[in-house]
Amino acid sequence: MMNFIQFHKEMFRVNSNFANYASENTDAIPFFIEGPTLFKPDLASYAFLILEGVVLKYHISPLGKMLYDNFYTRNSIIGLFPNIFYFDDYFEYTTFGNIRGIKIPLSRLDTYPDDFRNELFFRNIQRELFWKDSAARMLGLNVQQKIYYILSIIHNFRGVNPWDNTYSIPKYITHEILANVANVSRTRVSYVMSELQKQHIIMYNKDGRLIILDIEFLHDHCGY
Repeated sequence: MMNFIQFHKEMFRVNSNFANYASENTDAIPFFIEGPTLFKPDLASYAFLILEGVVLKYHISPLGKMLYDNFYTRNSIIGLFPNIFYFDDYFEYTTFGNIRGIKIPLSRLDTYPDDFRNELFFRNIQRELFWKDSAARMLGLNVQQKIYYILSIIHNFRGVNPWDNTYSIPKYITHEILANVANVSRTRVSYVMSELQKQHIIMYNKDGRLIILDIEFLHDHCGY
């Protein structure tokens, strides 16, 4: 079981190097998407590195059921590896707000130094596997532990609020998103979050952004 907190720091470093190298040595192309909207990346030709914003990935079953599959935010890469399709299943990407990034031609990956390319693939394969593993892990957790576990993971995606220098969870992480990821009702998520707020584990700033005050509490009680 990988430690995602430590792993994310390594992946951030590797993907940052990838973005810098691609910008300097290939015909990488900046892109901007005004959202929220449906995102249709050309994964056969490009890898898409997200610099700002978030993209949510859904898995659509043959019966039309939409399942949360993954999300990509700052320094995450969409692409590099093909999606695994089962019969008539397919994947769909939607954006939360505006997206800025660079798309990098897959045809140029062979020109990258071997050790650099190998680490890039290794870290990003690990990331994909982590989300599959975390989904399986949550099956054995109760509702409270699921929410704690998800908050522990997304704590790494927090950003600094300039007005008070606190670290907040991105605004797109709503109670509805937490409910979808944990596969529980929004009402139950709201109850857990309310209890955390009463215990001063979390708070909301004046913009309604979630701030985790005691990440150690969540780590210690998430069933990890």
